[in-house]
Amino acid sequence: MKRTPQSSITALLEGVEQAKLKKEFNILKDLKTLHAQYTKINKRDYLALLDKLVDKYSTDEAAVIHAALMKKAQAGDLEAIRLWNELSKENRDVGEGVQIIVEAPRK
Repeated sequence: MKRTPQSSITALLEGVEQAKLKKEFNILKDLKTLHAQYTKINKRDYLALLDKLVDKYSTDEAAVIHAALMKKAQAGDLEAIRLWNELSKENRDVGEGVQIIVEAPRK
């Protein structure tokens, strides 16, 4: 069966929903997905993908826990800061191959 653009979009949206159900929260991976799909799908489908990701990160218990951890870390709780560093180190390891290049404006 040939894969159509609509079936690809449907599969992508289902993948986001499955990750939400499994409580897989990898912000870097999701941002890479958004970046990769930016020019490949139409505006309506891109916004649907973006809405799914917003829902994934905002309605789950993990989002509440993350917000509480951030609040404690910002207040100066050393244990919260250590935990945040540990968690962010895991996310940094995933994106080690990412390189951001900024070009100077040409005149």
